[in-house]
Parts: sequence; structure tokens; C-alpha cells
Amino acid sequence: MDPTTPYDAVKARSPKEVAVAIRAATSSNVRGALEGLISGYHPMDIAYAMRELDPDEREAVFALLDTDEAGIVLEEVDDDIGADLAEATPDEELAEIIDAMPPDVGSDVVNLLDDERRHRVLERIPREEALELRQLLQFPEDVAGGVMTSDLLMAPSDLTASDVIQHLRNHDIPTDALSYLYVIDDDRHLLGVINLPELVTAPGTARLADFMVPDPVSVSPDTDREEVVRLVDKYDLLGLPVVDEDGRLIGMVTVDDVIDAIQEEHTEDLSQFAGTSAEALVSASSVRVARLRLPWLLVCLLGTFLSATVIRLFTGSLEAALGLAAFIPVISAMSGNSGLQAATVVVRGMALGVVEPDRIWRMLGREAMTALVIGLVCGVIAGGIGAVFMQNPGFGPVVAVSMTLAIVWACLVGTVIPFIFARLGIDPAIASGPLVTTVNDSFALLIYFGVAAAMLASFPELLH
Repeated sequence: MDPTTPYDAVKARSPKEVAVAIRAATSSNVRGALEGLISGYHPMDIAYAMRELDPDEREAVFALLDTDEAGIVLEEVDDDIGADLAEATPDEELAEIIDAMPPDVGSDVVNLLDDERRHRVLERIPREEALELRQLLQFPEDVAGGVMTSDLLMAPSDLTASDVIQHLRNHDIPTDALSYLYVIDDDRHLLGVINLPELVTAPGTARLADFMVPDPVSVSPDTDREEVVRLVDKYDLLGLPVVDEDGRLIGMVTVDDVIDAIQEEHTEDLSQFAGTSAEALVSASSVRVARLRLPWLLVCLLGTFLSATVIRLFTGSLEAALGLAAFIPVISAMSGNSGLQAATVVVRGMALGVVEPDRIWRMLGREAMTALVIGLVCGVIAGGIGAVFMQNPGFGPVVAVSMTLAIVWACLVGTVIPFIFARLGIDPAIASGPLVTTVNDSFALLIYFGVAAAMLASFPELLH
């Protein structure tokens, strides 16, 4: 099957549907049944069905795919499945598959192999392609160099539009490269960029230097992929050139790589908000998932003991006014949620580039005023309800003042912690979720009982 079949010519199938059909063909013992079945499926359907199959079934299916189809499947499956499939494939066949893949994708597959296997496979790939893969392997996956491809169009500035178009007609150009033409000098320094539609419509005799856009936006190979995403979004680009420290063009981050990066970043941030890891989405091991979630839950557990210590310290106040206990969950919940809102706004603002790490004071001032307004409104409402609920007007001021102060405090903490983490080089997303909630729960109780103790000391009859 041709893996480039247009999407509108392929019937959409669910992974479970494909997996059931494959399993039935495998167990039928009919010669050629499995091969005939998978020949009717798009490789993407097979890739998504792999999670539903057991290891033996995956290997049986993968062994029947041609080189291009196997490459698509390896690109789309989860890393743990990809590593298993690569391990089960002979070195020569795996080298052919990787060689047929785009360099940036092929390097991801090579990265799944152990050092000894990696060396053997790269030795079986043509020298030039193997060198490209080794260059890509030196960069971590969360920077531009780790997601860029070396498949791109570039040409000297003195060529004409007709020269380049003739070259495109006579050569097999990777689809990913058909977005921009990068104009370079004799030393491969990036001079400008031309959209392919502009190239096609330009006069045939026009030199590239005459209609290129000079000094295009570019990044270095160690630019964080979040910054790459921001630049592509800001300038509506289909690709972003990557240059070395001397300004030489070494690759391009394509828009599909950017989309993958966005998905990974969002998954990572959402997982950290919840105090877990993105690996928990694809891990089949309950023990491993538990190990990923436990660290932050243990932090929360320690935080609850801190809250219990605060309550113990104010046992006297509770004994003097037992009604105070009824508002503990109210104060804690409002404080935790307010802090989480502030932290989420700051973290998301940093991710989008609209909140800079050096603007902490401006952000802190805005959040303080916002928190004060929210705190006063919620405090007045909660105080009024508290006075009616306890049938004692004295509880109103205690609940109102405590909630106002707790919300203001929580918003300030939720704002400051992401900035601190960013300054320390730690992902600010870690600051949200369990950490902010746990810290604010304990301090909210400290504020609540502190206000109540002060009220009792000044007006002993107030809460009786």
C-alpha cells in the first residue's frame, strides 16, 4: 500500500477495530490472511492499533510491512512499543527503515537503541545519512536541534527562479521540505528565505537575491522547543531555520514537529499540574504509574501533617469556640483554588510568552489587587453565611477577615512560585497543582486560627 495515500481516500478505522481484525487473522491459521488484511490498512491505522495488540502480534504485523510503512509505524507508536519493534527487527532491515525515514524521525528511532546496537545499525546506513543522524543525536529532544530535520531546500543567492524550479522537477524532494527555500552564501550562511508559491510565480530570470526576504527569523540548535513554538505561532511560519553559532544553516524545524512539540508540552504541563508525569499516560505497569504519582502525593501527605500541626497548635482556640472547626474546609478550599488559579495564569502566560520572568513585580501587583477584590467579595459573603449558620454574629468578622487574607496570600504564593522556579531553571508548571495547594492549605489554616485567636484574646465573648 502506498503510505502517501491522501487522507480522503482512506476509510477511518478505530484502533480497536483494526486490532480485533488483526487478532482474528492471526488466529485463523489461513495462509496469507494477515498479510492480505494489513495490505488494506493505512500504516497510521496499524500504528494506532499497536497499543491494543500483544508483543507477538505486533512483531508479526511489523514484519509484513514494507520499508516505508514500517517507518511510518515506528514514527507514530509510543517509545516503549517502538523500542520493542526495533529490538525484534534484524540490523540490516532496521537500517533500511531508518534510512528511508526523515532524518529527525530516524534519529528518534536510533535513540531508542542501546549503544552497541546503535553503532551496528548506523554502520549499515550510507555514510552521509549516518553522519546526519549522528549530528541530530547530539541534541536533547526538548531543544530545536532535537526536533529539526536536515531535509530542507537551500540554494545560492545568484541562482535564478528558473534554475531552482528545474532542480525541483528533476529531483525527489521530501514533502516536509516543500514549504520554504532558504537562500545561502558559499559558506552556507543563511541570507534569506522565499516562500515556494513566490518562487513559482517569480519571473524565471529573477535572481533569488532580488526577491528573497532577508534576515529571516531563526533559532540556534539549543533553543528550547517552547521558544520554537512561540516563534512559529507569533510569525505564522510553516518552518523555522536552525543555524549554528556562525550563522550557518544546519536544519529546519517543520510545522508538524512544532505540532508534536505543542502536544508534548501541553501533556507535560497538564501532568505536572496534577502532580504526575506524561509517562503515566502510556505506561502499562501499575507499579510504574504509582511510582510516577507518589512523589507529589507524599509532598501532599507531609502538607496535611503540617495542617494537622497548625490545628494542634490552636487546640485552645478550638476548645473555646468549637464552631471554628466547621469553617476549616471552607477556608482551605477557597485558598487552595485561588492559589491554583493564579499559578495557572502565570504558568500559561510564561508558556505563551506574554509573561516574562523579569516582570514579577508588575504581575505581583496586578494579582494582589485582583486577590484583594476577590477576597473581599468572598469574605463578606462567607462572613455573612457564617454568622447566620452559627447563629452568632461574632463568627462573621472572623470568617470574613480570614478568608480575605487567605485568598490574598494564596494568590501571591501562586504568582511568586512559578517566577522563582523559572529563575532557578525549573519548569514553572511544577509550581502548580499539588505544591501550591499544599502550601496554601497550611498557611490558610494558620491565618484562620491566628485571626480567631486574636479575636478571642481581644473579645473573649465574641465567639460564645
